[in-house]
Amino acid sequence: MDVTRIVTAIRHCGRIRAFKTGKSLHSHLIRHGSLNDVFIANNLIAMYVDFSILNDAQRLFDELLHRTVVTWTTMVSAYTKLGSPHVALRLYTHMLEAQSERPNGFLYSAVLRACGTVGDLEMGRAIHSDISRDEWEYDTVLMNALLDMYLKCGSLSDARKVFDEIVVKNSTSWNTIISGYSKEGDIVEAKNLWQQMPEPDVVSWNSLLAGFANKQSHFALGLVSMMHQKGLKLDVFAVPCALKTCGCLRLLGMGKQVHCYVVKSGFECSCFTLSALIDMYSNCSELDAAVKLFDKYLSCKSSSHDSLSIWNSMLSGYVVNEQHDAAISLVSQIHSSGTHMDSYTLSSSLKICIDLHNLKLGLQVHALVVVCGYELDYVVGSILVDFYARHGNIRDALGLFWRLPKKDVVAWSSLIAGCVNGGSNSFAFWLFKEMIRLDIEVDQFVISSILKACSSLAEHKSGQQIHAFCVKIGYELDQVAVTSLIDLYSKCGEIESGLALFEYVSEKDTVCWTGIIVGCGQNGRAKEAIGFFRKMIKLGLKPNEFTFSGVLSACRHAGLIEEARVILKSMKSEYGLEPQLEHYHCMVDLLGLAGLFKEAMELIAEMPFEPDQTIWGSLLGFCGTHTNTELVDFIAERLIAISPEDPSVYVRLSNIYASLGLWDDSNMVRQAIKEMGIKEAGRSWIEIRN
Repeated sequence: MDVTRIVTAIRHCGRIRAFKTGKSLHSHLIRHGSLNDVFIANNLIAMYVDFSILNDAQRLFDELLHRTVVTWTTMVSAYTKLGSPHVALRLYTHMLEAQSERPNGFLYSAVLRACGTVGDLEMGRAIHSDISRDEWEYDTVLMNALLDMYLKCGSLSDARKVFDEIVVKNSTSWNTIISGYSKEGDIVEAKNLWQQMPEPDVVSWNSLLAGFANKQSHFALGLVSMMHQKGLKLDVFAVPCALKTCGCLRLLGMGKQVHCYVVKSGFECSCFTLSALIDMYSNCSELDAAVKLFDKYLSCKSSSHDSLSIWNSMLSGYVVNEQHDAAISLVSQIHSSGTHMDSYTLSSSLKICIDLHNLKLGLQVHALVVVCGYELDYVVGSILVDFYARHGNIRDALGLFWRLPKKDVVAWSSLIAGCVNGGSNSFAFWLFKEMIRLDIEVDQFVISSILKACSSLAEHKSGQQIHAFCVKIGYELDQVAVTSLIDLYSKCGEIESGLALFEYVSEKDTVCWTGIIVGCGQNGRAKEAIGFFRKMIKLGLKPNEFTFSGVLSACRHAGLIEEARVILKSMKSEYGLEPQLEHYHCMVDLLGLAGLFKEAMELIAEMPFEPDQTIWGSLLGFCGTHTNTELVDFIAERLIAISPEDPSVYVRLSNIYASLGLWDDSNMVRQAIKEMGIKEAGRSWIEIRN
């Protein structure tokens, strides 16, 4: 029997995936008793691996009386390659326990790939010790595999130690470590290593380029220009990086130049390049150009099964440009085409439902998520938790949260924010403590939600503890956390602490300035609030609706009518902001307090929308203060028309009539109150010392 010819035939069957022929050859070898030859058996196992039939490969492996290190290596590699790295690691562990074979460089490389795939850093370090014990440090290929494993397990420091210990570094060694630093965001060290590399190749350039692109740095485009000048061909990896940078920095002109290069180079058919082009035009607000490219692609393709990335880019473009109806239509189109949606498609669809506050549509997308098998995916699952929490459905949000096998900070943050918004502050605190206990990274949004809970309960002590925690984890200068802390101290009457914190922050955005303006207004320091408002404008920051609410509220508390008039007028004339009901309410309050009823009524008449119960109720109170009997009946009619079944309206009317000496009217209203029922007493929450 010619073993060489048989093995050649087996390998050929595996290479061309000739399943029936390979199976027949296997049967022939069984009949002739040739499977005792481990060389033939190893090649048969490799053939079944090429067929992606692991069950037959495993069965043959189990039947072998004698296995070599090649046999084990083939199976470990197969399980890793075909998506079962955990099985590969168990198989390797079994071999070590049985002490049947001593690993060689190929087996070490195979099992290191499995460790990197599952992120098993502990086992990877154990294998590293075995490699050092067996003195394999001079095997550059194996050391590169070890380097790659550490990077995939997220241990850049271990990877750097391995890199420094490699005696003979090849291009793969350099490219792997440069890519590692780029992905980690340490672009300075990545560039430093790139400059030390003897002869950077295209992979080296692309690794550095990807790092700059992820940082949204102009240097990415400079690097592309250098590559072009040096005669390095920009490939389907470099071009998308350049387009990504153009889109992030909104450099439309440069993006169009790269598009011209794409057309000349014939890269338009590449899914990655076309996706990057659609992203670039969408991010530059040129949605029509993105749609044109997308439609052109669809008209040329009979099937969309291989182009989900392009669909996703177009979906992202619609979302970025707030074209929600078009986005929903595209999701429906993807579903109808039979294309299997991925995590990105489904998470984008859920974000649209969140933006639209559309519960019904969100439930339909949730059903689609379940059908596609992504309900427990940590990205999609986290957004589902956020969706239900934002709709106040904490029960369903919590049910999904506990079922998620992997809970990221988005899931925790969404649930905590939902609990705080729904008034379940104690449970929000418990979740926050669980995050700390489980050593889950707490971000500024979680901090903001917990501080909001402290503000709602006037929990000054708890707020101080959270402040200390912010300092400990390095968020003491984060603007989201700082603004929340200022809000907490303001609501707890500790405005001096809020002012000190505000002055401590070097870079302040509009939200931060708004926080201190509102805080000063709430604590009776109106002139300081107005001073901060003017200083903010002088620094070139544009106030928003909340800023105006804060400064107008401060004017109301201090009775500063003229300042309020000027500020309200400037909202539209200088900043293009349409005053909302709360802004008019502040002004009506001020005018009513000063007894300027005619001007107050004129302002109400000029409002672009109908006044609500709050505005009429406020003006009614001032009628009692200034003994204005002329307006009372008019306002009473408006209030009853707006809230005919609200007992508090009638109680207030009765009291006003009584204060004005209109006893008949007061008695008539009291009779109406009796018919409607008794008003329940309100409640307040305060923090007291032990």
